[in-house]
Amino acid sequence: MARRLVSELDEISHLAPTNVRRSKVIAYAAVFSAFYLLLSYSVAITIGPVLRGSGAHLFRALLMVLIAARLGVPGGATMMGIISGVLLLAVPAPAAFLYFPGTVAAGLVYDLSLRGNFARNATNSRRILTGSLLSGIAESVIVTGGFFLIGFSFTEIVAALAASGIASAGIIGIWIFALGKNIIMTTVGVGFAFTMIRMLARRKL
Repeated sequence: MARRLVSELDEISHLAPTNVRRSKVIAYAAVFSAFYLLLSYSVAITIGPVLRGSGAHLFRALLMVLIAARLGVPGGATMMGIISGVLLLAVPAPAAFLYFPGTVAAGLVYDLSLRGNFARNATNSRRILTGSLLSGIAESVIVTGGFFLIGFSFTEIVAALAASGIASAGIIGIWIFALGKNIIMTTVGVGFAFTMIRMLARRKL
């Protein structure tokens, strides 16, 4: 799957970042959104009970880093968030409508975090990690906050906290669990992205 993604990245376009048009950003976003849903769904049906949806955080970070680095202009991550969010509305999950604002915010925050010299920042390890973490936190705050607003029970998280002996943590524990899971998986996704960016760089040498 990694080789297939690298191949797709390499073949979609060879335009210089400054010449990337809006239509190209949309095309990239559509392809990356498809990869995001495909990878997330594949993991969900294979090792879903183990990750409990955490795989989506990893793939969101991985692909937003790659689309921004590949395009070198803002808008790719945001557009990916919009397209992915629309598609996630059809997911048969509790309160799936919350995933739309969550993914849109994740993309927007990532794009904003790279403002300035976007092309350079999109391949700068420190800016990538910072932007990805802020992106993941924004996503979790919106989705988790939305679940609280609609009275979601958080049964699985409460059970995990109880099994860890910290059931008394209550709401604070739920927030720590949700944010911590996102931060950890985002960091892993960024690590994979760094590796793939280096692979792509070597292919151009």
